[in-house]
Amino acid sequence: MRDEPTGEQLLETARNLLREEVLPALPPERKHAALMIANAMAIAMRQLKNGEEAARNECKALETLLSRTAQGEPAGGEALRGQLKSLNRDLASAIRTGRADEGSWREAAHRHLLDAARVKLMESNPKYLGGQG
Repeated sequence: MRDEPTGEQLLETARNLLREEVLPALPPERKHAALMIANAMAIAMRQLKNGEEAARNECKALETLLSRTAQGEPAGGEALRGQLKSLNRDLASAIRTGRADEGSWREAAHRHLLDAARVKLMESNPKYLGGQG
């Protein structure tokens, strides 16, 4: 069993301290950098909270789109990121060669790219989507 506070809780505490106590004490020319750090911490907190689910879902969607036989669930971590990177390379290659120029595959690729962008926005800037999540 993990002790508390969790990594996510530690990041939240540090981010709150940065925003509430450190930021007001900084000279104006340093505040932008501190806000960027606080934003990066918020993204990291959302990624920790979400775990690898988004990457696993994107892998499955890409395997379906690219008509690949699933090779089973990657162990996670670096193996999962490597598989996702490879599948996205294959998608980019298919788009470059014209496979997405027309027809049902174009629609499926477009839908996949919109879904992937939405998921990434939910981690990096959820306010941008408003209630569209």
